[in-house]
Amino acid sequence: MESMLIIYKIAFITGILYAVVSLVLGHLFDAVDVDMDFDGDLHIPFFTILPIKPITIITFITVFGGVGIMCSNRGITALFTILIATGLAYFVSMLVYRFVMIPLYKAQNTSAASQRDLIGIDAVVKASIMEKGFGQIAYVKNGNTYDSPARHVKGEYIEKGTKVFIVDIKENVYYVEKKNFYYEIESNI
Repeated sequence: MESMLIIYKIAFITGILYAVVSLVLGHLFDAVDVDMDFDGDLHIPFFTILPIKPITIITFITVFGGVGIMCSNRGITALFTILIATGLAYFVSMLVYRFVMIPLYKAQNTSAASQRDLIGIDAVVKASIMEKGFGQIAYVKNGNTYDSPARHVKGEYIEKGTKVFIVDIKENVYYVEKKNFYYEIESNI
């Protein structure tokens, strides 16, 4: 029984340390603006009930260790402790995957696609775009108004209130061009 308690403690501490290290390294890489993906997904087609992803594995290990410690301290037998810890760990891992990971992946995928859809739409300069500098635009997509940082494609100055259209988006900066009279006539035809 004592050896199982040690295993539960190691599993719990490993999960907590992983969470802390991930948080620290994530902020460190954000601070130095490193664009790396340490997702480490492993896709096994026959094992779709519990996707093998670092977050689900660590969730399982942490919950398994924590529940194992609690059950051991309450005097529950070793066999029931393992069954309860494994069952709850699996259940919590599935909940994290279903209600946290899937929505995050969907949001990530839809935002990338929606940026491509913004190319060519009209916008208004909300804060003047400085020569060879930045400003801010406002545009409407699906009935919602959004503000975004913007630059002119050739680095020209654009005054606040000027109508523009989005030409390109790079690193979340919207490159715009002034709408001229010829463009407005052409787009109305």
